[in-house]
Amino acid sequence: MPTYIGNRPGTNPGSGQDARLSGTVEIQGLTEQNKAPSLSVAVLANGVLVARQRVQNRGSFNFTNVPRNGVTLIVEIDNQEIGSYPVGTLTPPPMSNRKDIFLTWASIERKNIERNEVLSLRNAYIRTDENQKAFDKAISASKDKNASNAVKLFRQLVEKDAADFVAWSELGNLYFKDEKYQESEAAFAKAVGLKGDFLPALVNLGKVQLSQKSFESAVQTLSKAIEVQRASAEAHHYLGEAYLQSKQGSKAVVHLNKALELAPQEKAEIHLRLAMLYNAAGLKDRASLEYKAFLEKVPDHPEKARLEKYISDNPVK
Repeated sequence: MPTYIGNRPGTNPGSGQDARLSGTVEIQGLTEQNKAPSLSVAVLANGVLVARQRVQNRGSFNFTNVPRNGVTLIVEIDNQEIGSYPVGTLTPPPMSNRKDIFLTWASIERKNIERNEVLSLRNAYIRTDENQKAFDKAISASKDKNASNAVKLFRQLVEKDAADFVAWSELGNLYFKDEKYQESEAAFAKAVGLKGDFLPALVNLGKVQLSQKSFESAVQTLSKAIEVQRASAEAHHYLGEAYLQSKQGSKAVVHLNKALELAPQEKAEIHLRLAMLYNAAGLKDRASLEYKAFLEKVPDHPEKARLEKYISDNPVK
């Protein structure tokens, strides 16, 4: 995570308008049987680290001299990022700004499982010692945000061993982040061609196809991803989006709701998507139900007042 040199990003030198940002972090569902994790909160401005504080569960953080623009809070557990919370623009002194963060122990455990799965998947292909070192070097470059070098290293690796489907998938990720969608699609397609049940490549290929407005192809790809792993919330989410874009709303709703069932907190924003669909269809009471469910999961959302007014104006029948 980059740190600032000189004036912090978002700061107007000499303005005295840096802000204060405070709040609490609570892990819901944490029992005495669960070992309490090491918690920290970092504040970023325009992607650059400003400060970091250690906190206890249900404890408080209090940052001062925070640049007012482009602010995001990052929650880290045992030194691993577990959640990102955009705050946007802060109010200047003498007013203070508050952001309370609620996590569930179940979602944290799921994140840990996913992280371990990623590590396992990256080792799913047997490489020579030399190629494994090259792979690790490329991964390190990617983690260090050195995308151009990471692309170069992965390209060199697949030139040496074109059967390394994991390296092709990592290359696809890098191209996707750089919005090079054609290159990304080609890399993911290569990975899927080499190993048809490699879930990360299947899901990400479907996402790229969505970005390219190849909706029919996205439906086919993401349907196959669900055949591989029916409990993939990500695959259900984006298959729902693909069906939406294909004007197949009834099928879309099934998969969007399945994604919510599998990952209720992480996929909470799907409630907003469903509410928009119901509102457009004139089913305002059902839209209210979705907004209500969303606010129960994200009680401090910036649009809370607007959503509550919609619910009040369109009561559930």
